[in-house]
Amino acid sequence: MTLSEKVARNILEDVQSGTPFKPYSETPLRTVESAYEIQDILTSHLQASDRRGPVAGWKIAANSVALMERFKLKEPATGRVFSKQRDESGVQLKAAGYTQFAFEPEIVAVMKDTLQPGDTPFTSEQVSAAIDRFVPGLELLDMRHTDMPNTHIPDAIAQNISNVGAVTGGPGVPPDALDTAAIRTVLRINGEVQHDVTGAAPQDPLTAVTWLANHLASRGFALESGQIVMCGTHSPIWYHEGTGEIEVSMSGLGSVTATLA
Repeated sequence: MTLSEKVARNILEDVQSGTPFKPYSETPLRTVESAYEIQDILTSHLQASDRRGPVAGWKIAANSVALMERFKLKEPATGRVFSKQRDESGVQLKAAGYTQFAFEPEIVAVMKDTLQPGDTPFTSEQVSAAIDRFVPGLELLDMRHTDMPNTHIPDAIAQNISNVGAVTGGPGVPPDALDTAAIRTVLRINGEVQHDVTGAAPQDPLTAVTWLANHLASRGFALESGQIVMCGTHSPIWYHEGTGEIEVSMSGLGSVTATLA
């Protein structure tokens, strides 16, 4: 068993049991490349156990200039979203099912065509034509008491960057109708406004999806029809304890809700 396989098995046990985040640090520190190798192995275990199902999409993390500088990254980071954790607006979630629940409001791309690795490099025009629409979404996270600001980012990449699902709303807009700078994002919890910001996307969503398609192709993966792409958060990680209704509205795109019960 290789070191990457051993670490992936340890992460699998911790994720499934809800054990607090462990960095499994290496000397010298783990690289981004080795982190993705571990994430790929972890994915195979999660799918084999049938706990999360096939890959239903991808998240993009740390895709603002400030976050890339903070984490010493040359490009954003990415992780998987799995089919059994992908839900539509109005879903009811079990609050007790998370060690430390958090979420992020994001613009989400819904793919209509597959972008195959052999067709790279992809241009923004090609990627735009492959996107069905952009919709409002919630990325679901179980932080497991991760000290994210002080985490060596490859350790977070190895563990799929805390993703435990995605909720998508609508109705959304086609790519050519998206005006990112004008989008007002309003977060309400139990009807009370908690966050209200305009033009908060960390990166142009089409640019984000184009980067992801080329990044995945470099690792031998396709960005597939029907998959989603979470294009980066419009707020800091938002922690929430207990029950309650979460609603995010994005002007021009619609809204998305999830209830913790």
